Amino acid sequence: MTTIQIDKAPAQGLEATGLDEKLERLDEILGSMGGTVLIGYSGGVDSAMLAVAAHRVLGKRAIAVTADSESYADGELERAVEIVEQFGILHEVVHTREIDNPDYASNPINRCYFCKSELFIHMGKLAEKHQATAILYGQNADDVGDFRPGAQAAKDYGVRAPLQEAGLNKQDVRALAKQWGLPVWNRPAMACLSSRFPYGTPVTAQGLRMVDRAESFVRKMGFEQLRVRHHSDIARIELPPDKLNHLLGNAELTDKLYNELITLGYGLVAVDLRGFRSGSLNEVLTKGTSGDADAILVAQKVLEGSGFLGTAAKQIDQMLIVKVATHDFMRFADENQRNNLVQQLQASGMQYMALDLASATHTTA
Repeated sequence: MTTIQIDKAPAQGLEATGLDEKLERLDEILGSMGGTVLIGYSGGVDSAMLAVAAHRVLGKRAIAVTADSESYADGELERAVEIVEQFGILHEVVHTREIDNPDYASNPINRCYFCKSELFIHMGKLAEKHQATAILYGQNADDVGDFRPGAQAAKDYGVRAPLQEAGLNKQDVRALAKQWGLPVWNRPAMACLSSRFPYGTPVTAQGLRMVDRAESFVRKMGFEQLRVRHHSDIARIELPPDKLNHLLGNAELTDKLYNELITLGYGLVAVDLRGFRSGSLNEVLTKGTSGDADAILVAQKVLEGSGFLGTAAKQIDQMLIVKVATHDFMRFADENQRNNLVQQLQASGMQYMALDLASATHTTA
């Protein structure tokens, strides 16, 4: 039976080490691995940089392994294949079915544990086939301390994180990826589609397709960094503040986005007033989940006090959704005014604050 090397603790005292020294340490870690090595590879910058680093040191003893599943956005596999072909890295694709596991599909807070477990089980089988001595994945030094159940799965399955061991952080990874000519060096982080579902909202094949199509449409509109959070029949869109200004200040663009997502099957389409935050669905884990019982009254009082008349507000789980009159909608395109309102609305105790895009349109899909 093939022996898999157990993961190591992060290297200590490397925080102040220069990039050249960290790369040297990474090369040493990879070079010490005998036999074939498998690298969990999604096509994102971390796993791509690790795959290239392993290939530079180990050559054909490094094999990238990609999981193709329903939580993988359309076109991502093709983009991942382009990178390994560019660098001549050996590549295998495994088809995973984590969505068939009720522990995963029920979407508990440790959902990622079951997803990574499914991948590592498949990689373990490949390790037997290739007589591999190690399985690796792309966690970096900045990921330590964040809520990452997938890291626990890596420990349980003896999977190593060489980037973390060498002390390489996100900035280091992008710098090396750029230096080596990886086309994803400056690409926004792309978590799997299941990460768009609030904990407790079941992950379904239909929901994943809706999210994928919604994000693809928003991206085609020119918004590169985004998330469409899937609250069952509600889409909550997260964009960076400057991009949110642009969207909310353009009635034609807003109308187009609203109608397209309604067509995809959403009953309500809203934008998050705080903007894009990677991992925003984890906020309820550290900041509590109990909103003010009078959240709607608080919201209406804040809006009316700011000169918004004819407003409506609704509370759904930890989300406060406000709707304003059409003539007031573009006031939200002013970032300073929007931020001021968000600060006041936080008195409602709601974790997420969103603006109903139906406020801006009289048309329907």
